[in-house]
Amino acid sequence: MELIYRGAEAELYKADFLGLPVVIKRRISKGYRIDELDRMIRIMRTRKEARLMRRARIAGVPVPAILDVWDDSIMMEYVHGIRMADSINEESMLAFGLASCRLHRANIAHNDLTPYNAIVNERGICLLDFGLAEYTHDIESYAVDLYVLKRSLKSITDDWEPLWNSFLRGYGNCDIAERVIRRLGEVEARGRYK
Repeated sequence: MELIYRGAEAELYKADFLGLPVVIKRRISKGYRIDELDRMIRIMRTRKEARLMRRARIAGVPVPAILDVWDDSIMMEYVHGIRMADSINEESMLAFGLASCRLHRANIAHNDLTPYNAIVNERGICLLDFGLAEYTHDIESYAVDLYVLKRSLKSITDDWEPLWNSFLRGYGNCDIAERVIRRLGEVEARGRYK
């Protein structure tokens, strides 16, 4: 196994499974927690992430296929491509909007919806990292997803508006889009988000 990414919550390893390239996401133990509590939290969060990814995939959201889940680890398909943030354009943002629409229609808030958590390849885009995702019917949570995305676009490029408009065209296919975008305006107007 080859370590390909280490974050605050998990490590990603590229491996081979029955001749296929896979990624194994393993949640990192936190030394400041009681051992049994730490283990229980990592297992619960891993199972929750896998459930939400399966739910998203069933709803037509492009996410890696889950191959296996055990303890604090998820084995999923390895998605070839480049990080969306490194090759962002209006076409990929349109696809990102459509995928986000499907995600929210499946009652999932990603909670870290940025071009850094998507891969672009010849098949389109693939959403990644559901570690913070949650099952919810709350329009506010979907609006915060869009807020996070908009802020990340502004940090990637000064010419973010055409990208944002492409995203909104894709997202507009969502039956709840109008309510989410209206709530986004309220979220942006709040002091804590300024």
